[in-house]
Amino acid sequence: MKAVVDTNVIAYLLLGTDQFVEEAQGLMAALAEAWAPALWEAELANALWMATRHNVLTLDEAVKRLTLANGLRIHTVANRTLWQGALVRAHASNVAVYDTLFVELACREQLPLATFDRALLKAFPDIAVRPGSLTAK
Repeated sequence: MKAVVDTNVIAYLLLGTDQFVEEAQGLMAALAEAWAPALWEAELANALWMATRHNVLTLDEAVKRLTLANGLRIHTVANRTLWQGALVRAHASNVAVYDTLFVELACREQLPLATFDRALLKAFPDIAVRPGSLTAK
């Protein structure tokens, strides 16, 4: 299975966020290929930085999580190849370009977008799905 994976799925996986980690683990175990706009790397680093600020992780633990993320082998696509379509989608949906970059990639590659983001799930129901819906049989 292939899918575009939103940064929140990776962040919850690496942070071990109770209500999401099992669903995120199931998806990542089932995926043959994961795709994301290059933005995911900065978003993940920011989420880990926030975890250090809130004393959820030490800086050393956050750095180790980045190393783990590097091993996930996510196909990273340059933002500049997606930004025009993402801007149009953001304008039409009132969802931030940060998020519509993932939608644009999913549309371009004809893949589902796995996300926990409620705004994406609501605005793009034909594209955005909960990770568990991709692994449920």
